[in-house]
Amino acid sequence: MPDSREGDGVGGPTPWPFAGREPAVAQFDDALAGERCQAFVVHGPQGAGKSRLAHVCRERAEGRGHATGKAVAVSENPFPLASLAHLLPQGSHVDDPVALFRRTREALAEECPAGAAGRRFVLVVDDLDGLDEASASLIGQLLEAGVLFLVGTVTSLRALKPVAYSLQATGAAHRVDLAPLDERQVGEVMRQALGGPVEPRTATLMHRTSGGNPRCLREFVQCSLESGGLVHDGESWTLVAEVPSTPLLAELLQRRLAHVAPETRRTLDRIALCQPVEAAGLPDSAMDELEELELVTTTRDGRRESVSLNHPAHEKVLRSLISSSARRRILNEEVELVRSRGARRLTDKIRIASWQLAATGSADPDTLLRAATLARRTQNFRQVCELSKAACRDSEETLPRLLLAESLYELGDLDSAWEVFEEAAPRAEGELDRLLVALGKARLLAWGFIDGEKALKVSADAMDGITEPAYRDVLTAVRGAVFMAFGRPEEALEALRGVPLDGNCMAGLFGKGPRAAAMVATGSARHGLGLAREAYAERLGLEDSLGIPHPVQYLSTVMFALEEEGRLDEAYSTGEKGWQEALADDAAGAQAWIAAALARCSLLRGRPAEARRWASQAVSVAARNSLVGTLHMALARKAEAAALMQDVPAAAKALSECEGLPGWGAFRAELPLGRAWLSAARGNVQESRNVLWNAVGSARAAGHLASESRLLTDIARLGDAAGAATRLLEIRRSMDGALVAARASYVSALAAGDARQLLDSAHVLAGTGASLPAAEAAASACLQFGRDGEQRAATAAENLALSLQRQCEGASTPGLSALGVAKHLTTREAEIARLVCAGLTNAEVAEAVTISKRTVDNHLQNIYRKLGVSSRRALRSEYLREDFA
Repeated sequence: MPDSREGDGVGGPTPWPFAGREPAVAQFDDALAGERCQAFVVHGPQGAGKSRLAHVCRERAEGRGHATGKAVAVSENPFPLASLAHLLPQGSHVDDPVALFRRTREALAEECPAGAAGRRFVLVVDDLDGLDEASASLIGQLLEAGVLFLVGTVTSLRALKPVAYSLQATGAAHRVDLAPLDERQVGEVMRQALGGPVEPRTATLMHRTSGGNPRCLREFVQCSLESGGLVHDGESWTLVAEVPSTPLLAELLQRRLAHVAPETRRTLDRIALCQPVEAAGLPDSAMDELEELELVTTTRDGRRESVSLNHPAHEKVLRSLISSSARRRILNEEVELVRSRGARRLTDKIRIASWQLAATGSADPDTLLRAATLARRTQNFRQVCELSKAACRDSEETLPRLLLAESLYELGDLDSAWEVFEEAAPRAEGELDRLLVALGKARLLAWGFIDGEKALKVSADAMDGITEPAYRDVLTAVRGAVFMAFGRPEEALEALRGVPLDGNCMAGLFGKGPRAAAMVATGSARHGLGLAREAYAERLGLEDSLGIPHPVQYLSTVMFALEEEGRLDEAYSTGEKGWQEALADDAAGAQAWIAAALARCSLLRGRPAEARRWASQAVSVAARNSLVGTLHMALARKAEAAALMQDVPAAAKALSECEGLPGWGAFRAELPLGRAWLSAARGNVQESRNVLWNAVGSARAAGHLASESRLLTDIARLGDAAGAATRLLEIRRSMDGALVAARASYVSALAAGDARQLLDSAHVLAGTGASLPAAEAAASACLQFGRDGEQRAATAAENLALSLQRQCEGASTPGLSALGVAKHLTTREAEIARLVCAGLTNAEVAEAVTISKRTVDNHLQNIYRKLGVSSRRALRSEYLREDFA
């Protein structure tokens, strides 16, 4: 890990990675090559990477044969030409400007190597505001003479002296404004710096904390490593603790604030602790100074004008510099100020309670309870936990305990959540309280502890003590939700039959999502999609949502319906939206859930590397928060993705970690896919098919047609299309989704050896977004066309297969073995060649494909003859050559 802390990130033997600025470098190359361009000026805030970019530009200029130099920034009132003194010819005098210009121009011309006509001396000026006026004037003259090219950086135009300002304002100067790094760029910089993949959640949090500023990012990463908050979990780098403040950032900010007025500093501290702060209550002089320093920003919401810090990193740094006594004083003053103005907004009540709690350790129980309830509306579970826990200390009511228990569950502390639910139960007064306790316990048991039978028993026991029909409907809806959570859609539909979901808000919210998922699973993708979207919209519009699942859970059902509709790319985009929602709410369960859903969607799209990243993210969150059901689901998908990439050790490790974990989830029947593809990667295709046939039986018993169709398709992809085709066509007649139709067409064509139908199905599968099976279908079409003597059609099919394969992130499957050298072989020969290249002996190959060793020997000799090789090593080299090509 580099520790380079000079300037904007330059220096040290292993500097911080230079990434995300490639477009700016390309612009520099064009500017330097252009005869009319005299300067390349980089604008950006402190820490944006200006110095590093200027350094890279200088290196690129030198690589093209340009002589280069760097001006020196000087303090106030320097002697004339102080910035360029070390670059000027010996004996130069400032009192003779004509001679000075002539001698300097000649000296710079001599710096260019022989035959370098047209090449200019490249001068780097890091911070044009540090350039003395005499030096700036001389640089301007040399630019006009065509012997100099300027690379300059600017932090603030207001700080530039007149001549320096003119250098960057001329029409011959190319300006580049460095924007903050986006989330993807932050992840890439961290990957390069840490030497390995970074989980998406960590990249998002680091982007949010650093604001995309490279220097802030570097400091936060370095300090997180040193404090143990950023660790490698065996798969990727992950944050396991809050990002700390850093000494360097604190020192830099203190230097910027060294000369501000005391009132300005107090105002800044107030904004850091209480932002956003109403602008009307802030001193004008302080605001003028803070705005001039570009430390704050003002926004308007209706008639209210609010002030916040301009950079997210400053909040963390400033708060770390405020003393405890000053903190208490500021918070108490802000409480009184907001109260004096009526505290009319909902957020005002939450903020008052939070400030009182932070300042004194206690607050009025009613205020705390009201604030916790309001925070629940915005899904801020960490704040709900803090406020409701304080309310429980001085209140015997049920509501604060229900809020606390639910927030603990959402934050992943399952054992504590159960204890609080148990504490709330005897305090329940009336049927509504008893209903809410039962709902909370059932959710915790079914989705947290993965005990469906106990969850159903809690619902049934509560039914005995509740007479209100609307509440009884809610409990019935919960039963349907539990059945769907364990992958039993037929039972879910049966439980929900007759439950009025439209006239009962709570019953609708508990029942519509599971009913939508069950409809999609049993064949009604179109109606299920409409109901899933309706449930998600209703959940977002709900204000009092105690006990109701997180919105992301409803969004994952929308994803499922879109997948079955053959809209995989749209499903993935929907999942990304859900991921951002879960991150914003800091809800561990929702994060793990949606990351696992994104992993499944990526597998359906044929992108195993992407699936592996999301599955690893889900594993990381689920493991930290004891979400054992989601953990099993995520590990199985991680194993499947790794096996598709032929990473057998990683797949085997993920599967070994699944041992002892409960089988759970709406796609529980699909959990064996990881084991099946691992067996295939090891060369034991027969075993992989056996595993999947057993899984098909489980899916059929549960009535989960969507899972069954996926499992049957993979059986066909692993060589038993004839066995899978009939049942898959039956399922196709019971389902209305485009994905199952595309699968059935592919598998039936594969079973029949119909080249044209295979090619058609490849196009249809590609249209759904399923790139990997589409590539396999095109590869099979290529092979079949070749056998039929249609070489032109075979070439077209192979080109399509190769084009689709490039989207599949290095996936390697038996269906793709028909590409390359394998197109000269029969299907059996291609299968045997692949297994031999995987390192299996002839005897092991015979066992894997259930034929005799002698038959394998004969096939191998035919393979050698067709490919013109004479040994296993030569055969493997031929396959590797094709792979690399």
